[in-house]
Amino acid sequence: MKNLKYILLFFLIGFNIVVLFSQNFKHMNRMINPNAIQNTKVLELRNYLIKPGHRDEFIDYFEENFIQSQNELGASILGQYRVKGAGDNFFWIRGFKDMPSRYKFLNDFYYGPFWKSHRALPNSLLLNNDNVYLLRPLDLQDSVDHPAFGFNTNWFGKEKGIAVVDFYISNTKLDKLVEFVKKKYVSILATSGINTTSFWISETAPNDFTALPVFQDKNLLVQISFYKNELEYQTKMEAVNTVMSDEQKINMADLVTIKNTLIIYPTDKSFVSYDKQTQQKL
Repeated sequence: MKNLKYILLFFLIGFNIVVLFSQNFKHMNRMINPNAIQNTKVLELRNYLIKPGHRDEFIDYFEENFIQSQNELGASILGQYRVKGAGDNFFWIRGFKDMPSRYKFLNDFYYGPFWKSHRALPNSLLLNNDNVYLLRPLDLQDSVDHPAFGFNTNWFGKEKGIAVVDFYISNTKLDKLVEFVKKKYVSILATSGINTTSFWISETAPNDFTALPVFQDKNLLVQISFYKNELEYQTKMEAVNTVMSDEQKINMADLVTIKNTLIIYPTDKSFVSYDKQTQQKL
């Protein structure tokens, strides 16, 4: 009987541990992107133009067929989005451990049987899929830019909301812009309450999979930030404008030749959630 009591006691303890773990795992699953390669050194921002009226059909097919199939071969699908103000665009992010693993994946996937048997429909809906930026992460903690720096892309999987992608073109002055960002702008953003942000520059190693062209602009800096909704984004950008001194504004205006911004909303099946009550029509 004594042994039976111990067995029952251990059973109850084990059962409670399993219950607690499963509850915490559900929470972690919402907070961590299960598709992320933690030490990612290469990122693709892919902005597709779909035939008018077929964007949602394309998204549904893509999410049904091309997320797990790509993850299994070594890519990391880091989010699917609709683009505000561009009703026929589909934006998605794909990460890789490094350029050699990217090359291996692209050959394995696009010359493999799964893509060949599933490509007909998406290809029939595509107007253009060449608007792609090939990037590597910028280490904000180091004054020296190390090409070997890897970014923990579990960051993409946390519940943040809409994404804002800023493209800064700094004609012949990118090194000075990067220095300004590291020494001044990151601190300005933090003071303004913007902490969920990352910076990227072009990966300039040769694109060894020429079937998929990419932009590799040596003058480009990209900022990816997350907000609960557009109201929070607008409020915090107003705060940035208040925090920046006139001298800093003049300095940044001198360094940034062109700036373009995309506001993108995660799809329902993207791992990122957002406040749907404040969603504006895309």
